[in-house]
Amino acid sequence: MKIFFAFLGLLLATLSTHAQTACPTPPPAGCPQPFRVVDAGTGLEVTVLQVGCPVRFEQNCGRVTAPALLYYQVVKGTNAIPTNCLPTTTAGVVTYTPTAADVGPVTVFELSNPAPPSTAGGVAYIRNYTVVNPAPPAFTVAACAGNTALVTLTSPVYSAYAVQVNGGAAQPFTSSLTVGITPGGANTFVVTGNPGSSCPQSATQTVTLPVAQTPVFTRLTRTGTAAAGGAATLDFSQVPAGFTYALQLENPAAPGTYATVAGTTVAPAAGGNTATATLAAAQGRYRLLRTDACGNTAPSNSVSTLGLAGTAANGRNTLTFAPFAAADVTSYTLTRTPGNLSVPLPASATSYDDAAVQCGTAYTYRLTATLAGGGQTVSNTLALTAQSTTPPPAPMVVPSFDLTNYVVLTATPGTGAAFGPGGQVLISRQGGGGNFAFAPLRTGTAGLPRRVLRDSILSTLPTVAPCYSAVVRDTCGNTSPTGPSSCPALLSVTTTDPDGLTAQLSWTAFQGPGSPAAPVVYRVLTIAADGTVLAATGLFSSLTYIDIAPPTDRQILRYRVEARGGGLPVGTSSYSNVATLVRRPRLVMPTAFTPNGDGLNDVLELKGRYLQNFVFIVVDRNGQEVFRATDRTQTWDGTTKGRAPVNGAYVWRFDLTGEDNQPFRQTGTITILR
Repeated sequence: MKIFFAFLGLLLATLSTHAQTACPTPPPAGCPQPFRVVDAGTGLEVTVLQVGCPVRFEQNCGRVTAPALLYYQVVKGTNAIPTNCLPTTTAGVVTYTPTAADVGPVTVFELSNPAPPSTAGGVAYIRNYTVVNPAPPAFTVAACAGNTALVTLTSPVYSAYAVQVNGGAAQPFTSSLTVGITPGGANTFVVTGNPGSSCPQSATQTVTLPVAQTPVFTRLTRTGTAAAGGAATLDFSQVPAGFTYALQLENPAAPGTYATVAGTTVAPAAGGNTATATLAAAQGRYRLLRTDACGNTAPSNSVSTLGLAGTAANGRNTLTFAPFAAADVTSYTLTRTPGNLSVPLPASATSYDDAAVQCGTAYTYRLTATLAGGGQTVSNTLALTAQSTTPPPAPMVVPSFDLTNYVVLTATPGTGAAFGPGGQVLISRQGGGGNFAFAPLRTGTAGLPRRVLRDSILSTLPTVAPCYSAVVRDTCGNTSPTGPSSCPALLSVTTTDPDGLTAQLSWTAFQGPGSPAAPVVYRVLTIAADGTVLAATGLFSSLTYIDIAPPTDRQILRYRVEARGGGLPVGTSSYSNVATLVRRPRLVMPTAFTPNGDGLNDVLELKGRYLQNFVFIVVDRNGQEVFRATDRTQTWDGTTKGRAPVNGAYVWRFDLTGEDNQPFRQTGTITILR
């Protein structure tokens, strides 16, 4: 019982000491920090408290107050104390873990009571701290040359950081650090912020960084028409995203030095390795400079602008050109439309004289230079309309009959390259069929090698071969001399015997568009109704031909004469009209036959020439049909509906529609003898 009362007296004495004489109490002399806060894991003193990271309160300056007499409490605010300076915590509890509700300024309050039996008042000390709740480190990673990358903190809050790349050793840094990486592959970066406690914060990024390449300037294309500076498109390769690219222009006063072109953005295409820039390019020498996050730079090859100028006069277009840096050029290619002209030129060239032009035709030129340092530069487009006071060359007319015996006229430029657009070809007829001037033909699109006209006015074959000539009028008002007259061959055919077993052909001489002395050769074509060539002779110069063995299976013979030479363009022929010879069908029938099975005259068969599209009927003395044939392969053995032949006379009739659509009939009698 005495022990109990002694403990009760001690407890009452302890509680009575909560009534301090001063709250808080100034630190004792020589001990400005009577207690301190240390990290519970490392034991190191901390000045900033971190949410979730436990700390421990320790007496300082040699103080050794018993835990049962020591109270600690964390109060929100600066220089804040518990109500009436009486802590609500439990004696001896010296650890504390900040929560999110504690973020901000806090006051750590310490109350130490004297050991019994002392009745002196308790002593209260305070220290101000800040509770923080930091986020994981925020950082960026950017590729650099030499298989490295730059790691940069975006909002540093800790006093020290470390980075690990692909699980390697931690490398300390404060704001940024260049580290080695695996080029072209995925790399994992772990950045850890060290707050000086056992609760570090980490963040991880796995990224695939581009490999730094030297840019390649592939092509500079002027898109305007002015020979001096103007709109241009610049194309680049080996420009992956992840780097900064600047277009630069050489200082002509200090060759080899470049300045960035203001206001020009060069951005790689999405997901690609190329880039295109458009700008109003002044004359000069350009390059692309790559800069990585570490400040390393790499320039591309240089490409200079190229200007093209020219004049049109006297049937020639004269072009002049000069690149800004002529020493860079290894070769040129000049292109022109229309005509699809493409001319290679040496690096030393500074001009080109285009004489293959037609008056009034608008031509567009462009020049491409290949450069020694790589890349190409393409000039502005240059449009010139050819001008001339020189008449165009006289045209040639090639006349030729088609399969319907109309004359088709093909006008060609003669010695000229091609008819120019916007001009006219005027063809006229002389001689057979009467003189006639046809409506002008427009020469149309530049480069047309010929114009074609059908002489539909000449609807029947004349007795004298017609002749044709032409003139050309260009858009400059120049008219050519009249071209040479040209006349197609006019063919006729007759037979030398009543049955047409031979054919006699003759034709007028073909007059070509060339010199009258130019030789002409012919060949005779035997053709079908659709124009298919059935037979062709060799070439000869005669104007007559006898066909001694015409086709035996055709009632109508059709012939056409092909003429070559006479100044015709290479590979060109002229054809005569199609001449025909209609032959009379013929049926040869016996007067009797003997269907007795002896192998001689056992059947009645049809013989003759051109026996097609016919009906052959045999009737008996009662007028009953006993046999009918529509094909020469059908024969009659004398039977009637399967009954044996009956001797006697029978009447037959043969009706045929000829190839000339004319009817042919023949009748007679046939006798059966057994």
